[in-house]
Amino acid sequence: MKEELKRFLSERGIELSSDQVKLLDFYRMLILDWSERINIVSKGDVERLEEIHFADSIAPQSLIPEGSKVADWGSGGGLPGIPLAIARPDIHVTLIESRHNKAAFLNKASKELGLKNLALFPERGERLDESFEVITVRAVGRIKELLPLIASYLEAKGMTLFYKGTDVDSEMDEAKKLSERMALSIRQEEVVLPSGRTSKYILFCK
Repeated sequence: MKEELKRFLSERGIELSSDQVKLLDFYRMLILDWSERINIVSKGDVERLEEIHFADSIAPQSLIPEGSKVADWGSGGGLPGIPLAIARPDIHVTLIESRHNKAAFLNKASKELGLKNLALFPERGERLDESFEVITVRAVGRIKELLPLIASYLEAKGMTLFYKGTDVDSEMDEAKKLSERMALSIRQEEVVLPSGRTSKYILFCK
């Protein structure tokens, strides 16, 4: 693990064990290997996985209640779901990804990482027949389009955690109006990642 990520997590009160660090390192190597064949993350970010993607994935983990059943909607290459499952062994994460090449990567990663708190649903989220306490959404779409759909897969007091950048401000007026109609409360956090990028985490709670 790079020192930048270790320091960033420590500043947020997140201390990973040596086994967790090894799992993150192994996951990083899997991404690098598969990125030669499919686009797991953007090419410009491949060499900065830890400073950008791992830091962003794990940063809001304190917003997720202990023991939560979590779904990572449109998981792509497993971000944020896999780093969260590694950092939080108390939660159970289901990776939802319908694209064949990404689902194949997630299947391989899930098996090789051997995490008991990680599962894969290789279909569209709309085909789910279960509900979750927390649903994470990162780099998938606009809040106003996804929130009504996702909310129907939340348990009675569930929450949706959107990972966004600074461009989320253009979405928030619509999102606030929508949350009022859906009787959802909003909580926001903002973090500067080791890469220098700013991430915003918007939590919609029933």
